[in-house]
Parts: sequence; C-alpha cells; structure tokens
Amino acid sequence: MQLKLKNIGMIKEADVEIAGLTVIAGENDTGKSTVGKALYLACVDTNQARYTDIVKAIFSRNLHSSNGDILLLNENRTMHLEFLKHDDSISYPRVGSCEFDAIMIETPLALNFVKFFKDLTLIESNVNVDIDYPYLMKDLIFKLSIKSKKNGIDIKDMIVSIVDGKFKEDERGDLIFSKDDKNIEMVNTATGIKYFGILQLLSEKNHINKDTILILDEPEVHLHPKWQLKMAELIVELVKNGVKVLVNSHSPYMIEALQRFSEKEQINNDFYLAEDGYIKKENDSNSETLSKIFEKLSEPFDTFEDMESQRMENLLNG
Repeated sequence: MQLKLKNIGMIKEADVEIAGLTVIAGENDTGKSTVGKALYLACVDTNQARYTDIVKAIFSRNLHSSNGDILLLNENRTMHLEFLKHDDSISYPRVGSCEFDAIMIETPLALNFVKFFKDLTLIESNVNVDIDYPYLMKDLIFKLSIKSKKNGIDIKDMIVSIVDGKFKEDERGDLIFSKDDKNIEMVNTATGIKYFGILQLLSEKNHINKDTILILDEPEVHLHPKWQLKMAELIVELVKNGVKVLVNSHSPYMIEALQRFSEKEQINNDFYLAEDGYIKKENDSNSETLSKIFEKLSEPFDTFEDMESQRMENLLNG
C-alpha cells in the first residue's frame, strides 16, 4: 500500500510504502507526524459532512495548502484523495474506501484523560452539545473503552512481562496500574510505562488485529534506551502477526532496534528520512537510507567532539 503526499504542511512531497514495518526518521518539524495524520485520515470511514470536520480537527484550520493532496493506493488499487485548502468554504472530497482501521498514538498521556473524556461524552449526550476537543485522542480513548467484535492479537502477556505489572480498572471503573499488589493511579504512573499500557488495553479490546494500521508518533520520547529496545521488540512482534505499523522517530536506539529486530524476524521493513520537506529513501535502498539517518542523528556527537577539541586547545594554549 502506497501513501503519497504533496504540499501538506511542512511536506513538499512524500512517497511511503505501508506494507509491514514502516519507519520515518528525522529531526523535529520535518513532517513525520503529518504523514501519520494523513495515513490516519485516509482510513477514516464516515460521511462527507462529518469528514470535513475531522480534517479540520486533525490538521487544524491553520494548515494552509493551496493544492495539497493525499493519495492512498492499496492492494486493490482503491484510492483516497483529499484536497486540503485554507478556505473553509471548500469541501474535502474523498474517493474510495480503506480496508484498514487506523489507530494513532500521539502521546501516552492519553491515559490520564480516559475518565475526563468519558465524562465529556456523557455531557454531550445529556445536553445535546458538541464539544471541540482533540479528535485523535478522543478516538484513541474510545477504542480503549469499547471492545471490538473482531479477533484481536494477544500481546497482553508480553507487555505484563515487560512492565512487571498490568493496567486495569478498579472497583470504581477508574484506570490504574497494578504492580506488586499495589494499585497506582494513572497520574502517578510513569509516562513511559503508559505507552505499553495503551497497547495492552488496545489488545484486550481486540482493536489490534490484521485489519489494523498502528501509527506510533515518537514512541521513544518517554522511554529509557533499554525500554526503547523493549518497545521495538514489541512493535516487531505486532508486525510479525500481521499488523501494519508506522513509526515516526528521532531516536538512534529505537531506529537501530527496529532494524535489527525486524531483520531477525525476517519481516518486511521500510526506512525513510524526513529532510528539507521530502520524505524518501536514498536510491530506494534501506541500507543507504539508514546510513544517512544515523549520520544525521549523530550530529550532536560531532558538536561534543568540537567542544572537546576546543577545550583541549584552550588547555594547551594556557
């Protein structure tokens, strides 16, 4: 399945294969998250009127694109085409239907707001109002709360083993993290562990399956490098079981771990570099792309070396 973007936000052009594990690496503000949002948007299944609102909710009204478009080609050559323009009077036409259900995780802090969103939903239904709040987080929390009728991929035991605990509801229906016979409230649970908790709960609710595209936006942000390797191993396990996963990252630990684990399990992987408005492979080669990715991500160490050289020079010169 091929995702093509042109003139969307920071992106001048992107051409990304979604076939197993897809990894986009790059600095901040290079369009990585925009690709994830575009992929999610291409898989939204709703009516045209509501769809226009979702486009604005995901990308905001400030995304000005005079001729931006998103094109998704799947195995059946079905297409999605979106025109994103800053003029509110222009509609957002849509063609085709996506056979996948997309889930995007922007931040593990979503677990802090499960009860909040449940209360908001109750208010909306009782007083017949439409409250404007982050669509992607709302959709994720809905999936964390409602069980799917599909058969899910069971990764609960693997996650429980990694975090040495389990996420569950207490007797009041509030979400907690249970570890060593202690129940820890979400606000007091480590942020990095919450990312594993989201995946555990999605697994329990059967929302992670072979019809899922899982979009993970910088999952390494709150994780120690050792835990990044555990997350990479879990991601590869999902892909091994048929889930399509898109990972945006700027961590060399995460990227190398994804490379090594995916090659070990012999699953399909595609690596891309986000730079100067373009998201692409180098000469259509994973190895060349990874080489350039690691070169870019090692630039801070070059700065340290320059600082050390300057320090030694100052010492020698008295």
